[in-house]
Amino acid sequence: MRNQKNILVVQSKGGASKSTTAMQIISTYFLAKGQEIELWELDNQNQDAKIFSKSKIKTKQIIVDSNSKDLNQTVRDLFLSENKNNTVLDVGGNATTTNFLRSLKSTHMYNMVDLFIVPMSGGSQDLKNAKECLKIILDMNKNVKVLFVLSRVRNPKRVQFQYGDFFEDKELNKYPYIILPESDCIDLSRKLKKTVYELAQDEQEKENINQKLLESFDKNDKNSIYSYSLILEILEDSQNYKTEVIDVAHQVLDEVLNAK
Repeated sequence: MRNQKNILVVQSKGGASKSTTAMQIISTYFLAKGQEIELWELDNQNQDAKIFSKSKIKTKQIIVDSNSKDLNQTVRDLFLSENKNNTVLDVGGNATTTNFLRSLKSTHMYNMVDLFIVPMSGGSQDLKNAKECLKIILDMNKNVKVLFVLSRVRNPKRVQFQYGDFFEDKELNKYPYIILPESDCIDLSRKLKKTVYELAQDEQEKENINQKLLESFDKNDKNSIYSYSLILEILEDSQNYKTEVIDVAHQVLDEVLNAK
């Protein structure tokens, strides 16, 4: 029996926060448990994960073959490798997602996937693509575990308004979901090359920024004072984001992964 988990993040529509979900929520779930984690970015162009060079999360890019037979072999190699770490697979959008899911079905490697994550960003086309992804997934195995991510949420208290189509859809609303609100913390984490989860607990990073702020005061460098003051404010916000968003999402992941 496998001890490590394989979690697949898919959505054929671009801009649905797949990479943000994979890095900021799913991968940090394993960090929180003190477990090794690798994030594989299956995309021929996007290399979003490389930005986080100071994170404890190991990342690598994997080229997705356009030829179906070659892609089938790639999929087999991925899931049958000697990798002992938990793995999050961030599958590129558009045709990449569709082709990868088809190969997953052709090779029966879907049996190696512990959870399918489908991020959404709102809108009717987004809903349509999410349902298409869900159909492909359920055609492989109707009992597979699926979790939706409602991303770019403007106001968590009004999420049912922003995602009204999701909550009213009988095919989708029976599945568990997590909320990913918009936040400057996400942008700052890219700038500082670590996840929000890591930054929220990184006292050394805060001390470094604070020292730069003090030096800026000494020099009366108003632009730098403004910049470092703002960064410290957002770093403080990241602690709340971790508690109110990331930790809550991790609890949902725990429940879904451990459900019988």
